[in-house]
Amino acid sequence: MPPLHDLRRNATLTFAAPPLALWADQQYRSLPRLDPFSPNTPLPSLSIIIPARDEQANLLRLLPRLQRLRYPGELEIIVADDGSSDLTAQVARAYGAKVLRIACLPTGWYGKPHGCHAAAQLALGDWLLIIDADTDIDPYGPARAVAHAERCGLDALTVFLRQQCGSAVDQLALAAAHAGLFATIQPTKNLLNGQFMMFRRSTYFDSGGFAAVRQHMFEDLAFGHHLASLGYEVRAFDGEDIGSVRMYDDTRSLWRGMGRLGTETFRWTRWRSFPTVILVTALMSPLVTLIGVVLGQLDRRWLPATWLAATAAGLPWLQRFGNPVLAPAIPFGALFVQLAAVWGLVNKLLGRGLLWKGRRV
Repeated sequence: MPPLHDLRRNATLTFAAPPLALWADQQYRSLPRLDPFSPNTPLPSLSIIIPARDEQANLLRLLPRLQRLRYPGELEIIVADDGSSDLTAQVARAYGAKVLRIACLPTGWYGKPHGCHAAAQLALGDWLLIIDADTDIDPYGPARAVAHAERCGLDALTVFLRQQCGSAVDQLALAAAHAGLFATIQPTKNLLNGQFMMFRRSTYFDSGGFAAVRQHMFEDLAFGHHLASLGYEVRAFDGEDIGSVRMYDDTRSLWRGMGRLGTETFRWTRWRSFPTVILVTALMSPLVTLIGVVLGQLDRRWLPATWLAATAAGLPWLQRFGNPVLAPAIPFGALFVQLAAVWGLVNKLLGRGLLWKGRRV
């Protein structure tokens, strides 16, 4: 049984959650939105690249949407089929996309950066837009992104799309994870979001492209830092009005995704991840307080006080990720994130890696 002073310290930690969650919320809200777009403005050519491994179901939703894009310039869609075992390639061809079949993954590469880099070498566009297969893009979204980047002289641009969540577990875990993420990251610096990232063709190839970060599981974080180190202008935007994304199909994929997040985010944030660790732990702390109360080690008045603090901290994030009524359950979402992150770190340290898209990473 933990000493009484440890239980009290843990309970007190919960009161750090509201200010940290508020800071994270302000960080997210500080993201600017893309400027409105005039449909009559001609734009440079654009290549949309979709890395895909067993993405038949997602492409059946995404590609019809891309066929309805309103882009005033030359446009091509390339699907990089990374050894899929389903009908990914056939679906892509049926909707008029160019298909790049990748038979095997070269040594030293992760699947997504290799697929994106191989497709970029075939692309003809002046701008390269990489989106995930589980996204849903507004007909004017890519045009707004290119127009804004051209007008502001940007080298690269990324947006954070609106999150589509399924189950309550999905909503709670993603709310806790994103609150923790934005408590640490600076959204205006060195940041790329792999769900929607766009580069000038010259920027991509002059910088070495994803070949320069081929050994990194989170190629978006790695490439954002790489571009910034070379002096390129990279900007992040709130893209909730130009598209959405459904990151995980079920609880198993959510668990694996949180495990990957826990292992790789620390690699790039290092000591700056301290606010993330504190916030996620603080959101989870009412569960430890509950145990202390049940065991008679804490005064029962600690329980409503700590639970109210965690609920207040989780409320703005549950409003963003689903149902704010779930805010009182945010400690369970934080517990899920923390356990998955520890599981991912342990597997990484033991050299077992994590299973993702049928591969050990």
